[in-house]
Amino acid sequence: MMRRREWLKSSFALGAWTLGGGVLAQGVAPPATPAPGFSVWLRFAPDGRLTVLSNVVEMGQGTHTSVAQIAAEELDMPLAAVGVAQAPVERAYTSPQIRNYASYGSLGLPLSYRELAPVCAAARHLLMQAAAQRWGVAPEACRTAEAQVVHPDGRQRLPYAQLLAEAARLTPPAGIKPKPRAEWQVMGRSTARRDLAAKVDGSAVFGIDVRRPGMLVATLLHAPRFGAELLSLDERPAKAIKGVRQVVRLPGVIKGAAKGTAAIAVVADSYWTARKGLLALKPSWSGGPHAGTDSEALRTELLAAAARGQGLDFDKRDSPLMDPPAVATALASAKQLLDISYDAPFLAHATMEPMNAVAEVAKEGATLWLSTQSAQDTQAGVAQALGLTPAQVTVHPQLIGGGFGRRLEHGFAVEAALIAKAVGKPVQLIWSRETDMRAGGYRPAAAVRVRLALGADGLPTALRVDGANPSLLAYSGLTNGPPNPDIDWTMGMGWTRQDYAVPALHLNWTNVDPGVPCGYWRSVGASQNVFFYECSIDRAAALAGIDPLDYRLRLLAKKPQTRQLLQALAERAGWGQPLPAGSFRGLAMSAGNAARSAHVVQLTVLGEGRFRIDRIVAAVDAGVVVNPDAVQAQMMGGTLFGLSAALAGEITLKGGQVQQGNFDSYPLVTLALTPPLDVIVLGNGERPRGVGEEGPASIAPAIANALFAATGKPVTRLPLSRAGWQLVA
Repeated sequence: MMRRREWLKSSFALGAWTLGGGVLAQGVAPPATPAPGFSVWLRFAPDGRLTVLSNVVEMGQGTHTSVAQIAAEELDMPLAAVGVAQAPVERAYTSPQIRNYASYGSLGLPLSYRELAPVCAAARHLLMQAAAQRWGVAPEACRTAEAQVVHPDGRQRLPYAQLLAEAARLTPPAGIKPKPRAEWQVMGRSTARRDLAAKVDGSAVFGIDVRRPGMLVATLLHAPRFGAELLSLDERPAKAIKGVRQVVRLPGVIKGAAKGTAAIAVVADSYWTARKGLLALKPSWSGGPHAGTDSEALRTELLAAAARGQGLDFDKRDSPLMDPPAVATALASAKQLLDISYDAPFLAHATMEPMNAVAEVAKEGATLWLSTQSAQDTQAGVAQALGLTPAQVTVHPQLIGGGFGRRLEHGFAVEAALIAKAVGKPVQLIWSRETDMRAGGYRPAAAVRVRLALGADGLPTALRVDGANPSLLAYSGLTNGPPNPDIDWTMGMGWTRQDYAVPALHLNWTNVDPGVPCGYWRSVGASQNVFFYECSIDRAAALAGIDPLDYRLRLLAKKPQTRQLLQALAERAGWGQPLPAGSFRGLAMSAGNAARSAHVVQLTVLGEGRFRIDRIVAAVDAGVVVNPDAVQAQMMGGTLFGLSAALAGEITLKGGQVQQGNFDSYPLVTLALTPPLDVIVLGNGERPRGVGEEGPASIAPAIANALFAATGKPVTRLPLSRAGWQLVA
């Protein structure tokens, strides 16, 4: 099989211009150390067309289209002349900011702009230098347009294609900066997504579409309880089925897994044959250490732990507002005190494309094709499982049919590699929907006790939050260095990065671990904590007798950009204008990540426990907007993702087993239930901020706050179905 490095050499032999070491003669391998010239992220073809390499995977967010816009803008090239390709999973393409080749935290576009805009600006300057040398003029006197360098006289022009060899031998001067926003012609404008046509006509290749010569297909079954192991298995019923090739026993690949066999894979000529063979098996499993885990009992335990508040304290590494003594004093002397508890369940990621990976394993190394958000961690994890070095494992990231944090984990890739090694042929492992729903990592279940001290003016003087939940950091395989290694810092998301003027904060976290694997979920800790915080803000506003919007604007007196966001949202939503009888509005804001976003929900209560959403208005401030349509689409998708979770999303356990298995028991919002959705996109800032995780967090509290406005009864439990509410069309 062809190795990645061999493929690169073959590309060079075809005459590609590489950005890591200047111009390469035909058939000459790249130099061992980078020479002056274009960056490793850029590859010019001899005709001047450009391919930008990206370490951000395309999972529906449209980042690759925005990357092309960045390059076209900084290089003054037609957008059609710029392509984007997935970068090799090699050290040279590791993001220096996160020290990883991974896509998470809404960081794809912000980091791409930070890394690529200066690179492209420098490349443009190199081309100007090359042209200036030919003409005998100062580079600064030249300009660029339409992939050409223009002479100071405005008449002579040199296409980039004629300057590549000379430019790649030069060194750009220090201090080259990207264009100011006032000069943008390509960035800041909506443009069609590059991946849409292929996704519409079916030619797009997702991980599940990969095919290799001689490939077999596998599917598997995990132990029905976390930590359980196989006791006995008769393989004969599966092997009796025509097309079944082998039954493979697998060890556990996550923390807490049994030391023995934790999963069984059936390998066959096709998926359905493998599935049929798997269903023919009747394995016997141990009870495991968590056979008694029950969701209702766990909920009681979480609420009790939060009420005690005897865990670990966050400190000033997490937020400069952390001041437990000041909070204790304020709570003791408060004019009014809000004391309320909330809880939220485990949630599945429910990606449309199930977990899958194609693996080929040989003595000299392994190659994998898969939909992954964490290619570098996958490479390292597979290498460790096979007794190889990371350099011996080649990973080819594919298009992703839904990430949401689920594909930050690499256990399914390790399983694929182990199966391929056992079989001795290329294998595509496909998890069924039921497998992922019952054995994947979940958003942690959580409970909090919120105590908010209010002064004479009704505004907060201090906030104490006591939380209890399992630590997702204890289970996740993502390499992501936390600011505070002693605690699960994700529990602080949505509390520590708020813009509200709350003078003192005390966060306390208790780790309650029922042995259920947890992981990153879209918007991570903000997905729960924004609900807890924003519902508390509405309760505080009610105690103070102040309109919820006005209350927030007072708390944002020193945050003009966030005030502008809420004011624009309120105006679009008609906040304060009369509503029909039985209709109410609710507002919530999210500040869990770098961007700021908010929702206003207008709903009508139709009777006891039933409501209809009449309209949702969302707003997001993305700092710098590269492609407005892409931002709007992400906010819409995130809103509906969060809406599904808010209405009925939950993973429950009984007798240690997950009760949900497919979309019949884990429902998503249908088209019939999707209300009109309006999105405002703002761009107030110097750099792009990610927006992929901004939609989910504030939609649930916006609905809850509208229901609070309707009934005067706060919603303290998610999903809303558990709080006695049902959305109807």
